[in-house]
Amino acid sequence: MYALRQLALQGFGVAFTTTLILVPLCIMIARRFGIVDVPGGRKQHSQSTALLGGVAVFFGSVAGAVAMITSDVEIKGFTWEAEQLHRVIVGCSIIFLVGLLDDFFKDRMPFQPKLAGQILGVLYIAWPLMTTLFEAGGPIGQWLYLIFFISWFLMIINSFNFSDNMNGLMSGLSVVSFIAAIFYLADDNSIRSMLLSVSLVGALLGFLPFNFPRAKIFLGDAGSMFVGFTMAWVMLNLSKRFGNESLGTDLGLNTLIPAVLIMGVPLFDAAFVVVMRMKEGRKVYLGDDQHLSHRLVRGGFSNAEAVFILWGIGVFLAGVGTFVVPWAEPVYRYLLFMAGLLVMIVFATWVMALEKAQLDGGRRESS
Repeated sequence: MYALRQLALQGFGVAFTTTLILVPLCIMIARRFGIVDVPGGRKQHSQSTALLGGVAVFFGSVAGAVAMITSDVEIKGFTWEAEQLHRVIVGCSIIFLVGLLDDFFKDRMPFQPKLAGQILGVLYIAWPLMTTLFEAGGPIGQWLYLIFFISWFLMIINSFNFSDNMNGLMSGLSVVSFIAAIFYLADDNSIRSMLLSVSLVGALLGFLPFNFPRAKIFLGDAGSMFVGFTMAWVMLNLSKRFGNESLGTDLGLNTLIPAVLIMGVPLFDAAFVVVMRMKEGRKVYLGDDQHLSHRLVRGGFSNAEAVFILWGIGVFLAGVGTFVVPWAEPVYRYLLFMAGLLVMIVFATWVMALEKAQLDGGRRESS
């Protein structure tokens, strides 16, 4: 246990320090070459803001991981499993580069190439399972797991990309989720995923002072998609494989509930805005200012207060997912999931009512 803590501290320290050093450099480069997010429309920031925060977080995370992989500290019985780690790193890099292209061509790159790049990154990490199934076949559970695997990654990548809509929101929620995963995986002996989570926490905390409460730099799509991809991979380690027919009639679906609750706020907010866009006949992939964070601000809270509220809910759901759900029987896991969903629905209903009251009050005053 001492060796594990020592290795984690090394990775955290290197990731945090590297990111802290790289962010000012990324701000300078972004401003020099015009890689900035310009205010206007749904974007509420008052001045052009650098977009290369994801570069600092990516290389900070990689530096932390490399420091741990090459460290002299040894943990009995633990290996990094080079083949799978290689696939994770390459998959992350593909997603990062696709997001970086989107940051370079901000608001000019259509969604199709971005989605294609996401799929390419996910297929790379899923390739061993795909080739086995297509060459040798397998039980229905494994085919279901392959479909789920691809959908899981795409859902989480885009949910975290959607949640990067206010200063500090996505970074803070990601820190909460990765810390929850660290606590969960410490009991599950998934040391590799736990250590990579430590590296991400270090990098995100090194970035956060430059992004909250006032933003000198944004993560950009490169950062939010990279974090979402890594989050999807880490969170799969919180569950025994979905699709395993030996885990009961639900094929082990209940084992995903801790991860879903830990990521509850980004997942619910993404589902919420997609439903609202579909209801209003708008394209689901086009950004807007209808997220819960924006509605809280229109309901009378400051940007920072809105972020703190959503962080708080994220901590609550992550706590339930980490310290309560894992010890519950499958039927109670589903009940806890429904309770968490109900909390989010009630919260969203309250936020919309608050927003409406503020807007109606403003109209009465103006008339």
